[in-house]
Amino acid sequence: MNNIAQQLLAQYLEPYHPEQSIPDYLEYTFDKNHQQDTWQHSLNVAKQAVMLAERYGADQHTAQYAGYLHDLSTLLTDHEKVILAEQLEIEILAEERQVPYVLHQKLSSGLAAEWFGLDEPDLLSAITCHTTLQAELGTMDKILFVADKCSWASEDSAPFIHQMKSAAEHSLDDAIVVYLDYIWQQREQMVLHPWLKAAKSVFDMKQTGQLLSTLPALSQPISWGPVTARFQPITSLDEIDIAQISNISIVPMVGDQVVIMQLEDGRWELPGGTLEEGEHYVTALEREVMEEMGATLIDYHVFGYFQCISSAETPYRSYIPHPSFIRLTVYGQVQLNHQPFNPPDGEQVSVVDVVSIEEAIKRLSTTGRQDLADFYQIGYDISLRS
Repeated sequence: MNNIAQQLLAQYLEPYHPEQSIPDYLEYTFDKNHQQDTWQHSLNVAKQAVMLAERYGADQHTAQYAGYLHDLSTLLTDHEKVILAEQLEIEILAEERQVPYVLHQKLSSGLAAEWFGLDEPDLLSAITCHTTLQAELGTMDKILFVADKCSWASEDSAPFIHQMKSAAEHSLDDAIVVYLDYIWQQREQMVLHPWLKAAKSVFDMKQTGQLLSTLPALSQPISWGPVTARFQPITSLDEIDIAQISNISIVPMVGDQVVIMQLEDGRWELPGGTLEEGEHYVTALEREVMEEMGATLIDYHVFGYFQCISSAETPYRSYIPHPSFIRLTVYGQVQLNHQPFNPPDGEQVSVVDVVSIEEAIKRLSTTGRQDLADFYQIGYDISLRS
């Protein structure tokens, strides 16, 4: 630790000697700096963390000390946090410069290592992400995060506490989801840390995987004529080869209801279709929405794809990939403007209806299209979490 960092910390921290009790040292330090409330919060977090560690088979001593130490660097002003992070060569993200307070998780972890000589990876990792989470989480990371959030002083400022505590009785993941869902509803009014966004994506994908396993048709290979398709959820187009996209399908929505379409032969069908030669998938999506539903696409969000393998000797159209190709899947809001265009070379749509998700699933299921019922279900469910 260089001289600038030591001088900055000397305003708040007296030298620590290994024979000293860390809890006693911290209590004295917070009291000296007139932050008794922060120390009381830390004690509450430590108590909660020990209870959770016992419940979930983690090391109770590590959990306790993570609770004691997690907020140590809140002693510094936000301006000083930035200076100290720079002096300790801790990476500062753009969002952390906007909201320097959040740096306290990295700094507190750094002080646990540098000031107290603690080197246990689980301890340091838990402190490092106790405010924002991160994409890859260990049990101790989850314990400290949940303990911290469940120890906030007031349910008025943290209305998620009661639900989060209840969820934590049976699942750390479920407790974390409660918090993430609450924060996501407030996201327009705050700066979201990239680590929290990454954690949200991971937990969303877990929930999607759990839902997918309950859907009888979508969780199995599907046969569409000569094509065998398997659905895969994704959160980003980076996960696929976009050159393989030959089709696109949408779960179209008007507010919190879905749009469902029926062909002239009575079949309920999936909105979407095949890309024209050289056509971008977004242009194709806009065109299909207009042709099949008489609608304007307002927005779209990718949530998965069907990996398709054709057993036909030649491709459906000469320019599309063969025998392997991708049917990209999205959900999105649409505005119904007029009747479907029904071009003569396409399937003819006779009915476009706006219904509840329950009614859409009922219609699709009772007409033998469980694959489409499942598709609507998963797209709608993901839309509610996004």
